[in-house]
Parts: sequence; structure tokens; C-alpha cells
Amino acid sequence: MAIIGAGRLGTALGLALKAAAANIEVVAAKRPLAARRAAEAFGPKTLALSAFQLSKLTPSQHARLNRCSLVLITTPDDNIAPVAKQLAAILKPKPVRSRDHKSGPAARRVVLHTSGALASDILEPLRSAGFAVGSLHPLVSISESRSGAESLTQAFFSLEGDPAAVHVGRLIVRGLGGESFTIDSRRKALYHAAAVIASPHMTALLDIAVEMLVLCGLSTTRARRILLPLVQSTLANLTTQDPARALTGTFKRGDVSTVQKHLAALGAANLPQALAAYIVLGQRSISLAKRRSANPAGLDEIMRILSRAAKGSSQR
Repeated sequence: MAIIGAGRLGTALGLALKAAAANIEVVAAKRPLAARRAAEAFGPKTLALSAFQLSKLTPSQHARLNRCSLVLITTPDDNIAPVAKQLAAILKPKPVRSRDHKSGPAARRVVLHTSGALASDILEPLRSAGFAVGSLHPLVSISESRSGAESLTQAFFSLEGDPAAVHVGRLIVRGLGGESFTIDSRRKALYHAAAVIASPHMTALLDIAVEMLVLCGLSTTRARRILLPLVQSTLANLTTQDPARALTGTFKRGDVSTVQKHLAALGAANLPQALAAYIVLGQRSISLAKRRSANPAGLDEIMRILSRAAKGSSQR
């Protein structure tokens, strides 16, 4: 296979695939140093190509790239379309016959990108050139390549695209030890927005809570250390219970006076983002709490209070 893109995800994916005995023939990256580092990590037989070299391949380099039956595009989203156009002009869409089914029909070569927000139609130049195209997106947060490679072996991956590409994607995920699921290509951006809310936005939410504790007199480091066990206990609850049952605290109980105190404190502290987050997440918490609450009157009153607070903050 070839990997186009040697950032955190591309390198992590390559390391995980290498550990699963995959043959990474080529790795390409915008910067020569990034390509060389990734190639060294993948093994001595991996060819490193910079973006410039990819645009001016030698016959030997061209032959090695065309040897690959699978290409993974792990570049940033904005680079996928131009890379697809470039590869469509470079790669030959020859069929690849399975060793296990020598008498069966030959499968098309496959190109997968790893964007969470973009569907497989971004690879249309390659599809038009005869390739099976799709997307393979790991639902895991990768901040460093080597630890990310380990995380990929336990991750869920979304798949969509041409049937042949989805089939190959499933084989890749199975080889890594992860689990896969398919989604409607038309819902790809909505799927990715859900992932952003569940992970990067959770990081932003924690940062808001840290900011609030700093105003209470704690250092940033201390505030983070104090809050993380609370976050971890919440996640532990969510592993065994649905959100309505896992919900705890003020909104679960319908504590009207406590919510009023919270809103007053947030207003006095002049924290508009924290106030906005508190309101919108509080409204969702009420929806969850109503499924199991013994205090519906209190929840209704809190919803009215939050609605007034939302209107007040929008008029400032």
C-alpha cells in the first residue's frame, strides 16, 4: 500500500498497519523530512517521497507507486481534492487479482481517504479513472503518532463509498483489531459534527470549566487535575448506562435555586462563553432528566429560567 500524508494520523495508521504485517511500499508527504521520518518508522523498504518528488516521479518511483493495490490519503481535508486529481494522472487503474480467489473476477485498485467530514465523492477523479474509492475514518483522538497507533487497534472506524472500497476498509479495520460501521455518504458532515462535539468540543468544555476554577483561586494545572477525575467518572458511568440514567447533579434533581445561583455567578464573573454553554447544555440536560425525573415541576421552572437567560444574553 501507499500512504499519502505523514502527519499524526498518517504516521499512526502506518505504524498500526505495519504492526499488522502490512507492506507499506510508499509514503509521501509535503515536506521531505516528514516523508523520511515516516519511512524510517515504517521500515527500511518504504520509499519516501516529498510533494515535489510525487509531481516528478522517476521511472523507478513510478513503478513502485503503481505496484500498490491500496492507497490511503491521510492529508488535511483541503488537500484531498488536489491529491486525488494528481494521483488520477499518475496511477494506472489496473485490476488486482486476489491470491485467495485466483479463478474469480479481478478487483479494482482501491483509494481511501481518512477525512471525517468529506465523503468519497471528493475522490471522483480517481473513480472516473477506474478506481474503487471510499473513506475510512477512525473515531479516536490522535495527538501523537506512536500512542495513536495503539489507539487505532481499539477504535471504531466509519466507512462509506464504493462497495469494493468499503470491503477493503472492513478488512483493514479487522486486521487492526478495531470495529467498523457504514454510514450514508450524504450524512458524512453530520457524522463528523457529532464526533467533534463528543471529543474536541469536550476538550473546549473542560477548558471553560478550568477557566471558572481559576477565577476561584486555583492554578490552571491544579484546576485541570481536580476536574479530570470528575470527567473520567462521568465517562465510566456512560460506558454502562444511557445518558438519561448516567446524568447526575443539579439538573437531574431539578434544583431551581441552584441553577439561579449558577447563572448569577456566571453573569457576575463576566464569562459569556461559559454562560452560553451552561444554558444550552442545561436545556439538553433537562430533556434527559425529564425521562426519569420525579420533579417535573422543578425542571419546567428551570427551563423557563434558562430561556429567559438565553434571551438576555443574546440581547447584550
